[in-house]
Amino acid sequence: MCDCRPGRQTPCCTCRLKSALSSGCDSERPFRSRMAMSPLTRTLQVSGLFRLYPLSAWLAGLFLLLHSGLRLVLALHTWQAAQLDLSGLLATLGTGLLFDLAALAILLPGVMALEAVLGRRKTPGCGRYLVWGSAALLLYALGFGVLAEWFFWDEFGVRFNFIAVDYLVYTHEVIGNIRESFPVGPLLGSLAVLVGLAVWFSRDWLARAATPTAPRTTRLAVWMTSLAVAAGVASVLNADLRRGDNEYQKELSSNGLTSFAYAFTHNSIDYFDFYATLPDKPSVTGAELPRIVRASTPKNVVIITLESLSSSYTAHGGNTQGLTPNIDRLADSGLFLANLRAAGNRTVRGLEALSLAIPPLPGHSIIWRDDNRNLETLGAVLADHGYTNHFVYGGYARFDNMDAYFSGNHYQPVDRNQFPERHRGFANIWGLADEHLYDYALELMDQDAASGKPFLMHLMTTSNHTPFTFPDGRIDLPRGRPGAVKYSDWALGHFIDAARRKPWFKDTLFVVVADHCASSKGRTSLPPENYHIPAILYSPAHIAPHTDTRLASQIDLVPSVLDLLNLPERSRFMGRSVLRAYPDAGRAFIATYQKLGYLSPDRLVVLSPGRRVEDWRLDAQMTPVERLTGADAAVTRAQAFYQEAARRARDGQLRHEPATIAQPRAGSRPASPGKA
Repeated sequence: MCDCRPGRQTPCCTCRLKSALSSGCDSERPFRSRMAMSPLTRTLQVSGLFRLYPLSAWLAGLFLLLHSGLRLVLALHTWQAAQLDLSGLLATLGTGLLFDLAALAILLPGVMALEAVLGRRKTPGCGRYLVWGSAALLLYALGFGVLAEWFFWDEFGVRFNFIAVDYLVYTHEVIGNIRESFPVGPLLGSLAVLVGLAVWFSRDWLARAATPTAPRTTRLAVWMTSLAVAAGVASVLNADLRRGDNEYQKELSSNGLTSFAYAFTHNSIDYFDFYATLPDKPSVTGAELPRIVRASTPKNVVIITLESLSSSYTAHGGNTQGLTPNIDRLADSGLFLANLRAAGNRTVRGLEALSLAIPPLPGHSIIWRDDNRNLETLGAVLADHGYTNHFVYGGYARFDNMDAYFSGNHYQPVDRNQFPERHRGFANIWGLADEHLYDYALELMDQDAASGKPFLMHLMTTSNHTPFTFPDGRIDLPRGRPGAVKYSDWALGHFIDAARRKPWFKDTLFVVVADHCASSKGRTSLPPENYHIPAILYSPAHIAPHTDTRLASQIDLVPSVLDLLNLPERSRFMGRSVLRAYPDAGRAFIATYQKLGYLSPDRLVVLSPGRRVEDWRLDAQMTPVERLTGADAAVTRAQAFYQEAARRARDGQLRHEPATIAQPRAGSRPASPGKA
């Protein structure tokens, strides 16, 4: 029964509880009317339960507003690429709101606990300032996260995922990249001003958190309920709940925080627990097949891995901007693999394919794993044959665990720390300009050649990467992606021209290949066109110009190099030599962190966790156009290759075991080098 009387200055206990759970009694209206209430405040008052935690309610409303706004902006930004229409947009926004509510349910208990602590102070005046300060910090963190999601999407075309998780390890490079790529000061300053305004206009509502009126038992019961809800939501979000074939819509409907949490908790995936397998041990080996590309045997090998250089930047890939004149000339002068696909969408996947020649496994690349030493790599095989092996990187080789991986697998890693001062010129956070990498590599090759031993030199470039900066006076384009592509090509041409003047040039095979495309995002989970990279085997004294249009994989380059060197160990690898004929029209392996693709000219099979299998028919441009049902030979081949790769990794069969050096195969060396 209400004990309030007209003119009473404070509400009774009954009305305080009623006010907390509903709209309050008549005697409390004078107190509420003193507060300036914004539309957001009135919206939050609809739920009496939220009035128990004013700070949490305020942040919850802003969380939903900001994340829904971000989703709408991202959808409009990618409207054409995502092929959205009005109904698709509404469905995306509705589904996205559910994911936002799920993320909010997980975050709220922590904010409510903080609010409870702030509301226990005996000095409400001091408590108000603490609440305002806490509100400002929390809202600033929320706004910073939204900004970060925008820039992450602009770079990768996805919500926070395993890339964001990996970047937590390399904060120096990531923070440096952000500072060099974006106007950080003005952005953060503007965000601070907006946060200050939001707190100022909501100060009266937020002040309620310093003087809670509801009984502690009621607030505790509500908090425990929110904790139980958070636990339930977290258990449900432990699986990937997104559905549909349009990858853009799936990413847009996601919430970046829940996507990040999912990636963080699923960075190690056992193939046999999560992927469709075959009952028997599959066989992925074939008979020895004849060469169709005739070549003599070079002595040295130089692998040049170009950062993020999609085939679409080259003239052979249809580009008309003239960004890659040197790559285009090399393609016309060597064995050009016109239809080669990258194994993944990260540098570590490219380096893994170009050293281990194994299909990409789910989860982290083998380069990142603990058991990544003494493996059967190209470097290990060539070391058995007396080669001196270097891996030279213009950045810091600790990034992506390159230093540990290559030093443990018969390479001598050299990064910018070891570059002499004369080769330390222009640099950004990712590394020295490509021209400095090439100049120092030439010195190392001179030293190796002078020793009389053959050498393997694996180079990894960095200039074609955000912030896309490079030395002045080299090309006619400004800073930016096109300029970085053209500079990377200029530096490559500068290197090849300098190498031609070296005595070891005529005995050297140059492999020019990208690590991955600039972007692998598309409407389908594994768009084949976004894994298309240039690849060239160039050695004028040994290989006649030729274009191979067959579909090939990045993992085929290691066996091809060994085939050119006339070494029998190529059969140990899961790739196959592009110099030989095969009964099929080609195949490739393309993957993301969890999606594993087996690509043939007219089919794409995608294996996913949950033992899911997608089978797509491709058109002449290798674009998925029809989803097929029912297992057939293509699905079986996909399962066989990935299952065999996972089995070898699990059973330790990727280990390098030095063998007695075999003699070259009888009759395998062509009689007329390079002219057939």
